[in-house]
Parts: sequence; C-alpha cells; structure tokens
Amino acid sequence: MTEEVKACNPEKALELKNEGNKFVKEKLYAKAAEYYTKAIEHDPENTILYSNRAFTNLKLDNFQSSLDDAKRAIELDNNNLKAYHRRAMSYIGLLEFRKARKDLIIVLKFKPNELTAKNALAICDKVIQKENFEKAISGGDSSKVDLCQTLNISSFDANADLLKYDGKTLEFEQVKSDSGANAGVRVNNMNQEFISYMINEIFLEGKKLPKAYVAAIISHADYLFKQENSVVELDNREKPDTRISVCGDTHGQFYDVLNIFKSYGKVGGSNVYLFNGDFVDRGSWSCEVAILFYSLKIVYPQNIYLNRGNHETNSMNKVYGFEDECKYKYSQRIFDLFSQSFESLPLATVINSSYLVVHGGLPSDTSATVEDMKKIDRFHQPPREGTFMELLWADPQAPDGFGPSPRGLSNAFGPDITRKFLKQNNLKRIFRSHEVRQGGYEFEHENQLVTVFSAPNYCDAGGNLGAIIHVVPNTKSEKKSSIDSDLVIETFSASPHPDIKPMAYSNGGLGF
Repeated sequence: MTEEVKACNPEKALELKNEGNKFVKEKLYAKAAEYYTKAIEHDPENTILYSNRAFTNLKLDNFQSSLDDAKRAIELDNNNLKAYHRRAMSYIGLLEFRKARKDLIIVLKFKPNELTAKNALAICDKVIQKENFEKAISGGDSSKVDLCQTLNISSFDANADLLKYDGKTLEFEQVKSDSGANAGVRVNNMNQEFISYMINEIFLEGKKLPKAYVAAIISHADYLFKQENSVVELDNREKPDTRISVCGDTHGQFYDVLNIFKSYGKVGGSNVYLFNGDFVDRGSWSCEVAILFYSLKIVYPQNIYLNRGNHETNSMNKVYGFEDECKYKYSQRIFDLFSQSFESLPLATVINSSYLVVHGGLPSDTSATVEDMKKIDRFHQPPREGTFMELLWADPQAPDGFGPSPRGLSNAFGPDITRKFLKQNNLKRIFRSHEVRQGGYEFEHENQLVTVFSAPNYCDAGGNLGAIIHVVPNTKSEKKSSIDSDLVIETFSASPHPDIKPMAYSNGGLGF
C-alpha cells in the first residue's frame, strides 16, 4: 500500500501521457504504450490512461490487452465513450461480434454520427446475420456451395467492363462434371507476357481487369491449391541451382512485392517462392497482390506457393479492408470467390525435411506432429481454437511453456515448446511470420525459430525493413547466415508508391 501511495503522482502521469500522445501522432504505437504504462504507474485510477493504452494495443493487434484496458477504463468511469468504442473494437478483433454490437449501440446512442462506430456496427450486423442464415439453412451443417468450382463464366458476358475491355485477352475453358454441371474455369492462355501486361498496363496505371478475368483466375488458382496437401513439401537438396525463397507478410503492399521480384528474380526457372500468408488486408493494393500471385500460380504452379495466414479469413477481411477493397474495385461476388479460394490454401510447408514454414506458430497440443497437420480439413474458416487456428495465430514468447497471447486469440509459446516440436518431428528450424520485425527478420528461441516479415515500412508507418530468406543448401554465397549456412537472408527498404493510404477503401476504417 505504501508503494502505491508513493507512486501516485498525477502531474508526472500527465507529463508521461503527453509524451505518449506525441508517439501516437508519429504512429509509434509500441512506444506510446510504454509511456501510457508508465503514466498508469503514477496514476492508476485515471480512466483516460487506460483508454489511451487500449487504443495503442488495438493498433498493435493486441486485442486481449486492449479489451482489458478498455474494461478497466469503463470500471473507473462508465461514461467514457471512447473506452466503450475501444472495447467494441477489441471484441471485433477477438471475433466476438455480438458483444461488440452491444457496445457500439451505446456509443451511437450518444454519438449517432460517429462514422467508425456506424461502420463497425454494420459489419457486426452483417456477420451475425450471415451466421444466423447459414445455421438456419444448414440445420447446423456447415456444407456450402463451392463457388470457385461451380463458377459459370458466361454469367459475366454482359458485364460492361468486359464489353469495354480492349487489352490483351484471356481465353477460358468452362469445365463440366460428368453430369454436365459447371465444374470451374481454366484459363488456357495465361502466360508471362499477359502477367507483364497486367502489371504494367493495368495495375500500375490504376486500372482494373474485367471481373470475368478475375473470376476465372481465382477459379483456376483455387483448383491448383486444392490439389496440394495441407502441408506442402518442397526440396531443393538435389537441385543446387534452385533457390527456395520464403517471404513473410506482404499485406497488399503491391509495389514492395514488385520490388521483391525485381531484386531477387522473377518467379520461374530456378526461382521458387513461398509467400507465408497475410498477402491481403491493410495495404490498399491487396486485390493486385492476390491477382498477381494467383496468375503466377497458373503459369508456374511448381515455382510459387502460398501458405494461409490469419488474414486469409473472412473475419479479418471484413475488418482490415480486403472485402471493402474487392467490392470497390470489383464486386461482392469477386470477394466471395477469393474468400473460398483462401480456404483451399495450404496451412504449412516443409522445406528439405528440415524447415517447417507456418504463418503463426506452434499448437498448444504438444503431441501434435507434422503428420497430424497434414490431416487437418482446411477447407473452411478456421475455428476459434485448436491446431488449425493456432498455426495461423500463435506467437513466440521468451519464457518457457505457454502463455496468454496479447492478441487474445491462440497462445504464446516458449523456446522449450519449439525445441520439443523440432526434436519429435526431426526438424531443424521453424520459419514463421505474423509479426513485424524492425530489421525484417529475427532469430528467436535459441535460434531455433526465425520470424520473417516482408512488408517494409508496414502500413506506411512502421519504419521497418522487409526481409526474405533464401534456402540454398551448401551455398557458397558470402551472404549466407552465420546461424544456418544453408540460408541466405536479405533485407530491403520500402518502395515508393502512389499517395494512397492503407485501408483506403474500407469505408472510413474501424478506428484500429
């Protein structure tokens, strides 16, 4: 009690809060959170400090921490509308849409014109309505129509964008089942020439492909993803000239993706790329990134692979901009096709029987093996718990064992968990992404795990480098890693891009 009294210093707390506010203006949210924490130590009953820290935790995707702070702020002052708003945003981040809805109604009662609250409420209502509808029509059965593989390409024939399009053309084949039903679409003449045209004459000029083209590309790529196992296995040990390059999150940063290919080689030939999830959301060119990756998959199916990330999910796409971007640039139908194609993406990749590449981290079931991961039915939205979800969401922590994740979803796992998993699966190292690293990458857990992040200056504010990991067995490169001689790790800075802010199409954003 004596220490608490001694620590209570509202004047010092105000000084620290003002410093935190400066870092918020500079979008240095982690630093701002540190100052708000120090301020709370000096004035632990100040509702504004908890509300402010809740805001920074939202920006850092630490939804559980944000929820805890917002709840505390409301306990201290139940008239703190910002705290109710931030609690609602935290619930959305935690996929608790019904709880979020209750708080948003409170906010809008007193601030009926609050745009971000109105947008958030609309999202909550839409999600809840969809959940209720699917439950009603299925009787609890989650089966659904496969939009990608029942696509009727002729349904786009009358679209104005297709009739006006005068660029390089694609030719489609409408696949039929044995019963004569539509069974997806194949693009017969996709090639590197078309991809180059699409990049330079369409995307870099701020134009769009016809919706029919995008739908056909998604359907074809989805078919290819479906042929792959839940855990893909790649190997270049007997191919000394082949390089497998692993990239982390790219988050719709199209110009940085182009820079990766310009700097480290185009897809094809001896260049194999693995993009480890989160290639959409946040950045305002997520459609361009996804269409480019899918087109490359059609032309070079053995040279580009995509793992699923936590942002290749409906709940994240509704919150972080990809659905709105799809609807703005194309249509709701195009988003629905993308959404189902994400369900076909593999969950992990093993390279050279040595490296497990997974977007998030390791499961809380310490008996789970790579063989168990191969058996996961991945063709749906991830559940709220279990190995499937943890592969997309888990993060490493410094202490041994498991701990709560500040995100509020999945868990944090320690070096001993990584060590045990590697040993029982006869693996050498874990590659994962999912978190910004200022240097682009970081070896962790006694160098048993490496985080790679490939969206430099993340959201135009992170100030971080991007990184790429090349797996090149027995490389003689002077750039080879001192930690693992089979790896070459390179970093890169952000590329210039048009002055379009992150999440520019997300209806004003949700205040994250």
